[in-house]
Amino acid sequence: MSRLVTRDFLEATFTGFKSLFEKSFSAAEPLYPRLATVVDSTSDKESYNWLGNVPALREWTDERVPGALRTHEYEIPNRKYEATIEVDRETFEDDRLGQVKPRIEELALRAACHPDELVVGLLNGGFATACYDGAYFFDSAHSEGDSGTQSNLLSAALDPAGLEAAITAMMGFKDDQGKPLGVKPDTLLVGPDNFFTAREILNSVSIVVAGSTDVEKPAGNPLSGMLNLEVSPFVEAGKWFVLATGYPVRPLIMQWRIRPEFTAVTDPSDEYVFSTDVFKYGVRSRLGAGYGLWYLAVGSSGA
Repeated sequence: MSRLVTRDFLEATFTGFKSLFEKSFSAAEPLYPRLATVVDSTSDKESYNWLGNVPALREWTDERVPGALRTHEYEIPNRKYEATIEVDRETFEDDRLGQVKPRIEELALRAACHPDELVVGLLNGGFATACYDGAYFFDSAHSEGDSGTQSNLLSAALDPAGLEAAITAMMGFKDDQGKPLGVKPDTLLVGPDNFFTAREILNSVSIVVAGSTDVEKPAGNPLSGMLNLEVSPFVEAGKWFVLATGYPVRPLIMQWRIRPEFTAVTDPSDEYVFSTDVFKYGVRSRLGAGYGLWYLAVGSSGA
């Protein structure tokens, strides 16, 4: 027996689908909040000219010496995104709504994790894309004030020696006054191809010396448990990143202008619905992503 697809029925169905979408969206566990500073945007773009070093404390012997933030022209535009599914009217007439619900849940999951693709994509592209100081995000020529030339760029495959070099480099970065920033890395981000190598490096109690057989460092593995391991399918093959994510400003910035909204076109009098006998359900959002502080990240192209 066919169900009568009335306007009231379609509105009630939309309300149910929207509730399902919001529940699934809230239950998702995307990666980006752990990698990026999340901000709310109020315009079509946001300016981050305040990025840079904050002055270190000095002994107060006469008058305060204001250390003005260096001005950098860096903006992150907001872009519009959407995803839409189509559902035949017969699906409602034949009371097969159970076939639509998993698609709504998947749409919510994709919407929740979409920023992951953007922020990880920034890391992938950081070897050839400029950040606030004019250098590539991963570059061997970062310099600001009296910092000297500093590098957060590696080209080594992921192994204990490469990871130690990345950690050492980050911990040695200096501010524009030539003073140590004291950055402490806490995260290793890899793709699926490096996942098991990363687990072995960070979880093994001892490591084998390269080029030897059954020879272990007597002191064990100094990298054991040192960093949190994150894996993302969006990390390009060979690349890996050491990040410091425990600071007010993080290596990346993700800004929301409009958080994902669930909408539908189900009015039988709508021209598209009338012509195709198909309903549309979709999600729309506006957001942007960009680089934060380069010295909170060290990247290797793996080449």
